[in-house]
Amino acid sequence: MINTIDLAKLRNAEFLQFGTFLSEFVVASDPVALNIAPQHTAFKAKLDETAGLFKVEKSSPFTQELILFDVRRDKAISGIAGVIDSYGNHFDTATLQATSLLADNLNIYGTGIARLNTQEETSTIKAIVHDWETKPELTAAIAKLFLTSWVAELKAANLLYEQKFFERTQEYGAANPETLKQKREETMAAYYVLTCDN
Repeated sequence: MINTIDLAKLRNAEFLQFGTFLSEFVVASDPVALNIAPQHTAFKAKLDETAGLFKVEKSSPFTQELILFDVRRDKAISGIAGVIDSYGNHFDTATLQATSLLADNLNIYGTGIARLNTQEETSTIKAIVHDWETKPELTAAIAKLFLTSWVAELKAANLLYEQKFFERTQEYGAANPETLKQKREETMAAYYVLTCDN
């Protein structure tokens, strides 16, 4: 019996790499001599199907656009945080109060917003922008620190990201009735048949 790992915890690329290495190892060890040729063939077929779906996901033109929109909103939120931080030593009391309000509001959402996973970042930015647009004291602080155009850029970039993410999801749904998750589960089932004691 083969000592195994928890395949469900592997990321897609790691999952495929592990499966490919295993398949190559079995081929090098002669699946016929090991009396696992049919199991290996079934596993390899499922692994290839999963790899095909993963390649479609990675090659989507939407993916490159998503990367650009994500970088754009990362720069905006980082720029805003940098401006707020720089005003923290301002000599004017009203500016310091505005800075404090915005810094406290950002702290509610934690640090490293640009490093959150993409969906968490999307919802966090939406919540921040909502606060800044609906709470009069925060809206006034944004104006006081001349951040209105920065906030507009953040909101636009986040909206574009969200729309493009939805379009990519639609594309996957139309192109692949079988989801990558489903294929992974089928591949794992074939893996367990391949590696169990006969």
